[in-house]
Amino acid sequence: MLTALLYIGNLDTLKLISWDLLWVKVPFLLGFLFISTFYLMGFVAQNVSVSASSVAAKISLIIPVLFNLMLFENQKKFDFINYLGLILVFVAIFFTSSKDETEARRQSSWKNLFWIFLIFLMSGAIDTSINWVSSVSATDTTSQAIFSMLIFAVAGVIGLFILLQKVIFRKEKIQLKNLVAGAILGVVNYFSVIFMIKSLQIEFAGNGALFFPIFNIAVILISTLFAVLFFKEKLNLRNKIGILLAILAIICMAYQDVGNYFR
Repeated sequence: MLTALLYIGNLDTLKLISWDLLWVKVPFLLGFLFISTFYLMGFVAQNVSVSASSVAAKISLIIPVLFNLMLFENQKKFDFINYLGLILVFVAIFFTSSKDETEARRQSSWKNLFWIFLIFLMSGAIDTSINWVSSVSATDTTSQAIFSMLIFAVAGVIGLFILLQKVIFRKEKIQLKNLVAGAILGVVNYFSVIFMIKSLQIEFAGNGALFFPIFNIAVILISTLFAVLFFKEKLNLRNKIGILLAILAIICMAYQDVGNYFR
């Protein structure tokens, strides 16, 4: 909330908030989805596997991609190479997220599959909603800033109630390091939504079918690079193949735009 007010820089802009506006209504659902998905991913990571949670969130990009291709009018039409790149995105996600099996691997069950599928649906719904709102409603800097603020305000209120419940009934203690980490994560998440909206509107002309695959693959490549450089994570053969496929996928998805830069 404080981050949003500092970014906006003018408290009078809050007077623009009206229930008649789509970018005011949608954040109330998105705020609930954000905090619910966050807790669900943590639950699946602890009780099923980290890779299952991560892969489910990443492959959810197929939902906004399909919605974009079927319902939204895009200036850029997909050709065979673009669709090939889209297929490579999913292959790359599975390869880069693949870990060596151990004896301690948890057994899969219908219940676990249900939670994984729920992450898939909820993550896809978040991206699709942001794509939709950015296409038809939140078209200026002020509305985008308030839109993102409302999302995390709703998520924050829900999270606060959950935290109070843990402190009061479970006698859990609040640690300073957790508050600092939460504040940093909140600032990053706030601007990530604004970045997504601006990228969708300006660089990708509302074409989420192109944006979300490239965005997800870029996140995978950057996070993998950080894991190798700073956490000394070892990559197996499948991970290395996945990285190469991810680079190839980006080239296929955006080859027209890349070609324009060299003309």
